Amino acid sequence: MNFFPNSDEEKRLIEFIAMYQYLPMNDVHYFFKSKKYFRNRVSNLISKKLLRKIKSNLVLGELGIEYAKQSNFNYTRLNRNAKYLPRLEYISSLGAFYHNSRQVKFTPSYAMKDKEMFTITARKFIGIFNISGIEYLTYHISKEHDNKYVMSVIYDIQKEKKYGNILIFVDELSMIKTSDFVFGMNQVLIIEDIQKNREKLQYLNNMNWHKAIQNIYKDKVYLAEYSFCDYTDHKDKFVSVFYTLDTEKVNRIKYFLTENKDKNMQIVCSKELQADIQKELLTCKYEIIELEDYIEKECYIYD
Repeated sequence: MNFFPNSDEEKRLIEFIAMYQYLPMNDVHYFFKSKKYFRNRVSNLISKKLLRKIKSNLVLGELGIEYAKQSNFNYTRLNRNAKYLPRLEYISSLGAFYHNSRQVKFTPSYAMKDKEMFTITARKFIGIFNISGIEYLTYHISKEHDNKYVMSVIYDIQKEKKYGNILIFVDELSMIKTSDFVFGMNQVLIIEDIQKNREKLQYLNNMNWHKAIQNIYKDKVYLAEYSFCDYTDHKDKFVSVFYTLDTEKVNRIKYFLTENKDKNMQIVCSKELQADIQKELLTCKYEIIELEDYIEKECYIYD
């Protein structure tokens, strides 16, 4: 029997599990172009002892560990503490979803080189997203997390000194009060964790806002130098664009309108996002667009 992986796809699968420790079976398909026979290929890797199953997860088998070490893969020893398993499964699920993305690179918290080990275990962040060259310190609030945990995430972000961009996945947006997530940072993005939003996140920094603004306002507004808006006519019209919910930007707009009640504040966003933003910014005028019409998906990042 050939005790080596049969393809680059299988090698990448083993390399991924070597770092992430666990891979939920529901996420295995992200590693194979053909969805028809991947289960047979995984069964073959298990029979070779390159992989093995622990309940609903794949982990490295006896020979898989040796193969990973000989191949100089980033190897993380299996954490068997049941308390941390849901966190590890979620981190792995995110990593699997984006592992082939050109725009997104995800680094799990335990692989971050700039954090002390004791800090990683004590704090709540799950990793770093690099989206088209911009880094976001990332958190997750699940349905199982109580208000005490939510408060610990808020406290964790308040302590953050290095990263100015925060990304928070929530199972349901109704679980949190978005106005609590304002820290004076550049961005705090709240993402409801559904398939559609995971796909959408890849193109966070690929929007052609100039084209969208031209279609709506023609040549009547210009790039703004203010922090609360993106375009202005330098008189009384101020335009802010939203791809997803950014609580920092919402708060900056709210403060501006408190001090300038007579100003014309307009927000450009999707119909879906309007419902969330309007809860905080009721008096603004909304220009609704289809985000897909302005996403430039063929955007390449060069190191």
